[in-house]
Amino acid sequence: MEQGKRILHRTPAAGRAAVAATASAEQATAGLGLRVRRILPGEPLGDVPRLRREVYFHEQGQFGDRSKRVADGLDGCGTTVLVEKDAYAIATLRLHDFSSPAVQVEYGSLFQVDAFARAWPLPKVAVGTRFAVQADQRSKIVVDKLLEEAYRWAQESRVHFCLLACEPFLHGVFEHYGFREYLPPAILPGGVDLLRMALVVEDEPHLSECGSPLHRLVREPARAVAAKAWLARTFQAME
Repeated sequence: MEQGKRILHRTPAAGRAAVAATASAEQATAGLGLRVRRILPGEPLGDVPRLRREVYFHEQGQFGDRSKRVADGLDGCGTTVLVEKDAYAIATLRLHDFSSPAVQVEYGSLFQVDAFARAWPLPKVAVGTRFAVQADQRSKIVVDKLLEEAYRWAQESRVHFCLLACEPFLHGVFEHYGFREYLPPAILPGGVDLLRMALVVEDEPHLSECGSPLHRLVREPARAVAAKAWLARTFQAME
């Protein structure tokens, strides 16, 4: 809590430093020709399906029903965050909260959302899916910008928990941003392991400890205290 108080009551010098860091990051983004934006529910996906297809099929060799894998009905009710360069999407992540019955049906079992629902309103629980970054654009600044915008969406939406499932090779990436495994890996048909990870929004001590770029975005660390304690108490895998 003392750490939280220091964040909430920043000195003028600390406030100026935070503003300067944000301005510097924005200048760096502009200098690289990058633009970060959100596609809101119901808006056209633009270049996003092309990026998903390139990553999922051409690079990773996933085959099957291309239309279902690249775009589905949940695109119409989710917010898609993307980083663009020269009008082309180079990184993207789709975001939903669990208030939607369709999202509950699609992802509820995987993430054991029933446990969350017994203690939290489902709009407080969100999931990130359809993560894709163009192979030749996998730099730290690109992924930083993508995850920072997703984090701002979570703050604005008053979300407490952001969930995601990823393959083991991405564990270190998401761990760096503050995600931790809260359940054992899920084994999908075909023997594919998915790591089930959670980020407690505004968890200032943990974001600081892991050196997350999201740490500088924390505004209300007190919001994370009860959520963090509940998650650790409920899901033993976090211990």
